[in-house]
Amino acid sequence: MYDIRFAAPEDLGDVLDLLVRLQADTAHHIGYLGETLGELSEELDGFEPRTVVATDDSGRLCGFLGVEVDRELGRAFLHGPFVDVPVNHPAGSRIWDQNADALYAAVAPLLDGIADREVFGHTHHRRLAAFAERHGFTAGRASGVYLADGDALRGLLLHDVDCPRTGPAREMRVLPTDAAVHEAVAVLHERCFPKTYLSGRQLVEGSRGHTVVVAMDGDAVLGYAAGKAEPGEYYVDFVAVEPGLRGSGVGAALVTELVWKLAERFGARPQAAAAVLEGNSLSVRMFTRLGFHLHTELVAYRMRPAA
Repeated sequence: MYDIRFAAPEDLGDVLDLLVRLQADTAHHIGYLGETLGELSEELDGFEPRTVVATDDSGRLCGFLGVEVDRELGRAFLHGPFVDVPVNHPAGSRIWDQNADALYAAVAPLLDGIADREVFGHTHHRRLAAFAERHGFTAGRASGVYLADGDALRGLLLHDVDCPRTGPAREMRVLPTDAAVHEAVAVLHERCFPKTYLSGRQLVEGSRGHTVVVAMDGDAVLGYAAGKAEPGEYYVDFVAVEPGLRGSGVGAALVTELVWKLAERFGARPQAAAAVLEGNSLSVRMFTRLGFHLHTELVAYRMRPAA
């Protein structure tokens, strides 16, 4: 059993070393955190005591668990647990289980009053699946992470957006300040992504730093795309189109315009990424047509409050 304690600022270098190594292994990979040193460094920027670490007898850092709590939504997101298990150790699974449970117990005070909790990891992370089951989390649908890089990304950036016309002239723009447009985007977001980590109001207010592009038909909102420029990629986080226009090309035009706006505002990145829920064949076809390819598959495990 490792020693468990809250992290200190001087642990950051060792934590980053641990995460870069374990994130590269699908059997240990956790979603939301990124994979590269740059992505992980940005995610852990500030390195507050919302994180706990595990160390062995020599003081070597062997485990990590971070907690992100959104009290407005009443939800908590676990970034981990990560446990470094000796290669080919005969009791490797037991070591992982015991220390993952201990890390989770250590962050319990930070989760007080938050019954809605989520952990997100690779579909090959079987120890995480067992951890989730032990602690009352239920597996959701898997998500495919799709990437566009190289020629595909260049094609996106060089392509002139052509939003389909089935009526009056339509246009796409970065989210205007108009209150009616904000309300329409927020309502569409809540309809298409109920109980996600970001509310419609948070999206339009920019509380998480998203760039939002909207497709308009006069004063009517037809759809929107929202994303961020991360250290190693442009991330397309949400795409929503009114039901009657889905499959018509509006979504593809929004994604193309969003990636261009992110590049214009934040500079070059080597790739664009998006996550698509398993079974959403319409979105898979859209991203595939835009040049995205399947990179990895992740699954969310969620504990919900009692009804």
